Amino acid sequence: LRSMATGRALLVFSAALACAVAAGAAGEEQDAEEKVPSFRWAQRKDRVLLTIDLQGVTHESIELGEDGRFLFEGTGSARDRREERGRHRLELQLLKPLNASDSTCGGSCTNWIIDETVDPQCTVSQGSGPWEHCTLGAEVFNLTHCQVRARDVHCVLIKRTSEPYWPHLLAGNARPKHMSIDWSKWLDEEKDGVRWNPQVGLSI
Repeated sequence: LRSMATGRALLVFSAALACAVAAGAAGEEQDAEEKVPSFRWAQRKDRVLLTIDLQGVTHESIELGEDGRFLFEGTGSARDRREERGRHRLELQLLKPLNASDSTCGGSCTNWIIDETVDPQCTVSQGSGPWEHCTLGAEVFNLTHCQVRARDVHCVLIKRTSEPYWPHLLAGNARPKHMSIDWSKWLDEEKDGVRWNPQVGLSI
C-alpha cells in the first residue's frame, strides 16, 4: 500500500511539474510576442514623413504597397526602455495610395531601406538656394524610402499624387494610441512649397 501511495504521489508531482513547465513556456511565448512601437508623422503635399521611435534597430524589414499598406518589423528598444530589446511590428493602412513601385529606390535601397554605403550628400547646381540641399542622395530624395538611424527609423513615403494635405493619416480615420503628430517636422499647408521659407526642405 505504501508503494502504491508513493507511486500516486509521484504521478501527481509529475503532472504538476508538467503543468508548471507548460505555463512557463506559454508565458515566455507571450513575452516574446511582437510589440507595437510608437510612431510620429507629418506630411507635405507630395509625401508622408513617418518616424518609428525605436533605437538600435536590427533585423529590420519593410513592406510597402501602392494601396497604402505599410509594414515594419524589427528588433530594438523604446527610448525609455533601452534594456528591453525585443521584436516590434507596425502595420498601417494609409488613407490614400503611395508611389511605391521600386523597392530599390533607383538602386540605392534594399527593400525600401537605404544602403548605408550611399553617399549622404546631394549634388546641386552652382548658385542653388539652401532649399535644394538635402541629407540623402539627390536620386533618392524624391523616392519612397526608409532609413535606419541610431535612435529611430525614418521613412519618406511619396504620395501617388501631389495634392492638398490629407485630413488624417490612416484609413477609416483610425487613431491608435501609439501614434502622434511629429511637430518637429510639421509644416502648415500654406507654407509647403514656398521656396523662400527656410523650413521647406531643411525639415524633411
